[in-house]
Amino acid sequence: MKRIRIKQVDVFTSTPLAGNAAGVITEADDLTDEEMQKIAREMNLSETAFVLRPTEKADFRVRFFTPERELGLAGHPTIAAFHALAEEARIFLREPVTTVFQQTKAGVLPVEFHIKKGRAKKIMMTQVKPTFRPFKDPLEKLAGVLGVDVDEVKGTNLPVEIVSTGLPQLMVPVKSLSAVQEMRPDFSALRRFNEEAGVVSTHVFALQTLSPIAMVHTRNFSPAVGIFEDPATGTANGALGAYLIKNRVIRGNSPVTIISEQGYEINRPSEVLVEVHFAGDRVEAVKVGGQAVTVMEGEMFF
Repeated sequence: MKRIRIKQVDVFTSTPLAGNAAGVITEADDLTDEEMQKIAREMNLSETAFVLRPTEKADFRVRFFTPERELGLAGHPTIAAFHALAEEARIFLREPVTTVFQQTKAGVLPVEFHIKKGRAKKIMMTQVKPTFRPFKDPLEKLAGVLGVDVDEVKGTNLPVEIVSTGLPQLMVPVKSLSAVQEMRPDFSALRRFNEEAGVVSTHVFALQTLSPIAMVHTRNFSPAVGIFEDPATGTANGALGAYLIKNRVIRGNSPVTIISEQGYEINRPSEVLVEVHFAGDRVEAVKVGGQAVTVMEGEMFF
């Protein structure tokens, strides 16, 4: 019988039982691929992160599993994993910023700890440089699957677009906050829709927000990878930040920090920080992060 230590970390929040929960195994070298997938299924969280010895020039190697499949990169479990590693004193934190490198299937990427008085005030992960491709299906079909009036999508005068900062996500602008809040997708149809479009998730957003400090209100639907609704999505919000700059929705001096609120509709309020470096409408780098808090730790036997 194997025995492993495991943690559950709530990410994009400093409040326990809010944000997006991720499982973290900080010593996963002795686990097989099949065991990692079974553990992720047993945890039944949106993702579980497994930390291993690197095989390239990096500090740690991290693999990410949903209950159904492995992902090449994931946002909130990255923050969870490095929060847990810092908690275990496996990373020496120095003010004002400590940078380490994670090896992922999407490449070797930096993770930054922003330190004040010896504590990490936020953890930021750099994502893959964004790519964009047009969405060609009729908006009426998309709106029907999402359960929203098509005029709410057309009325924004913004494109529906597929954006990737490590994972392809469908960006769907919606005119009003109330339409986003009241949206009731057909998840079976949306799963097929996402698979046909070649995207991991559909990321819906409005420029109206509940919090006065947030810039976008978002919901993320990922039934194609076994997640009906995600409370806070790092890779999708990173892609959204790139989309907002590329389409000149948000302007200013580079870098700009965008605050995305998510998870309110499922009682897991979250705050995702998205830092975008750009020149004009050309996005050069995207970082995503926030706070995290450990809510559970123990052992698993199998």
